Amino acid sequence: MSKLTLHCGAELVELESLKYIQLPEETRTYKPVPHYDLVMNTMNSGDIFLKPQGYELESTNFGLGRKGNHMFFTLNYGREGAKNGLTIGGRNSYDKSTSIGLAAGMHVFVCDNLMFSGDQVTYLRKHTGNVMDDMEIMLMRIMKSADNEWKRMTEVSSTLKTELLSDTEAYRWMGLLYGKGVLTPRQLPIVKDRWKKPNHEEFASKNMWSFYNACTEALKTSPPNQILNRHIKLHQQLVLA
Repeated sequence: MSKLTLHCGAELVELESLKYIQLPEETRTYKPVPHYDLVMNTMNSGDIFLKPQGYELESTNFGLGRKGNHMFFTLNYGREGAKNGLTIGGRNSYDKSTSIGLAAGMHVFVCDNLMFSGDQVTYLRKHTGNVMDDMEIMLMRIMKSADNEWKRMTEVSSTLKTELLSDTEAYRWMGLLYGKGVLTPRQLPIVKDRWKKPNHEEFASKNMWSFYNACTEALKTSPPNQILNRHIKLHQQLVLA
C-alpha cells in the first residue's frame, strides 16, 4: 500500500481509527461531518461511478493532525493497462479551520506521487446547514468528472516531459514556489535532492515532469490540512501560470 509521509505532529492511521475521534458539538451555525463518514461516502461513490469505468481501488491513505482535528485521505485507483492511476483526495476538520475539500487527480505509480489540478474538479464546502446533502452532490459531481480529469492529467504529464529544464531554471522555480507559499524552507532541500538525484529512472531526464515530481515528493511532508491546497497551488504555478 502506498504511504504518505507527514510531519508537523501528523500521523498515518488505519480507516477504523477515524471512527473513534470525538466529534465536536453541533451548533446553529456549525455542522460537523465525521471523518469516517466522509471517507466511506467517498469510497461508496467510487464503487458506483468508477468501477463501471474499469477503475479498481488499490490503496488508501489516511492522515491525522492536531489530535485528530485535521484529516486528509487519498483513494488510489488503478486501471488495467494504464501507467498511472486515478486518485480521489479529500480533507476535513473538526476545529472549523478548513472546509471539506475533494479533488480528483492522477496517481504516479512509480513514486506514489499525486497530481491534483484543482482548476476544474475541486469542491469545497463549509460545515454549515445541509452539508451532508451537499456532500452527496459534491461526490457525484467529482466522480462523474474524475475519468475526464485523469485523461487530461495524463496529457499534461506527456506535455511536461517535452519541456526541458536546466539546473538554473529549476533553482529559479524552487525560489518562486517558496515565495508563493507552495514549498516550505524544509521542503526546498528535498526538491533539490530529488532533482539532482532522482530516486527513479523515469525522472532522470531534466524536464518539467521530473521537476514536478521532485516537488510532489516534498509535498508529502505537508500537514494533512494543507496537502490538498499545496498540490493545487503547485499545479497552478507549474502548469497554469
